[in-house]
Amino acid sequence: MEPTERSKKMVHPWINASVHFLLCFAVGALLAVAPLAATGASSASSIRSAFLGPFGDVHRAVAAPPPAAQDLGLLLIVTVTRPDDGMAQDASVARLAHTLRHVAPPLLWIVVGAKNRTATARTVQLLRGTGLMFRHLTYDATNFSGDGAGDEVDHQRNVALSHIDRHRLNGVVHFAGASSVYDLRFFQTLRQTRDFSAWPVATISNSMGASKNSSYDHPTINTSGIGFRSSLLWNSDRSLIRRNSSGATRDFMHIVQEIVTLDENKLKGIPSECFESQIMLWHMDMPTFTLKTAEEKKIQQQQNLTKSNEDPTT
Repeated sequence: MEPTERSKKMVHPWINASVHFLLCFAVGALLAVAPLAATGASSASSIRSAFLGPFGDVHRAVAAPPPAAQDLGLLLIVTVTRPDDGMAQDASVARLAHTLRHVAPPLLWIVVGAKNRTATARTVQLLRGTGLMFRHLTYDATNFSGDGAGDEVDHQRNVALSHIDRHRLNGVVHFAGASSVYDLRFFQTLRQTRDFSAWPVATISNSMGASKNSSYDHPTINTSGIGFRSSLLWNSDRSLIRRNSSGATRDFMHIVQEIVTLDENKLKGIPSECFESQIMLWHMDMPTFTLKTAEEKKIQQQQNLTKSNEDPTT
């Protein structure tokens, strides 16, 4: 056999294999294009993606600009506590914690309490067991007497707002009472606050006493009934004036009240359809029950008897 005939016989199988490969490739290409043609997607990009599969846009994905940062909707829940409430306060904080655990993150719970080694340790231990992200802040309560309860509460809130301002915690601030009861839809709507929001607060009480509030030059505002974007603390013109005039002491609560009072047209109602009078926040104003000993009860009965004997109308 001549060399030329032998070489032709050796090349012939490779030709058959090449033709077979091309036919399989053509059939596969037709099967890939057929679904696109059935759905009417005939663009070059669609066909290209069908051939290249999930790795076809790797280069384009790397070259694309990063998406804009989304508003995470951080909620800054501020709760103030009093050192003399003892276990009753702990019970209220624990109940509020169970409510906040059902709120979608991100959420930062800021709890403010007086400097007290025993009470602070007990509160921090309680907060750690909630599974919530929290910060516990303290203040010196020696300068506050029992008659200045409203001033002390405002000071506690100023401690929290100062912390928010110092660390530029951007989110929606809400002053949550430890004894408050919430509808979970309230927090979902609160996240949509861009300036500040307001809502009705229902108070449930069986006492006729009135709480004392701090005195300002403008009407007192129920701080539990407002929420605001924390950036107002450092972006507002009033906050800049207040800082320059007050020096180291910054009355953030006064700033918030001024903003709410003078910019009422920017208030957003929660719920937006306020005519329905839908309440999503209740404040429980109940007197504290103190268990008295037998001797204390006897003294109280004697005092009541003496008082009735001295009253001529009885």
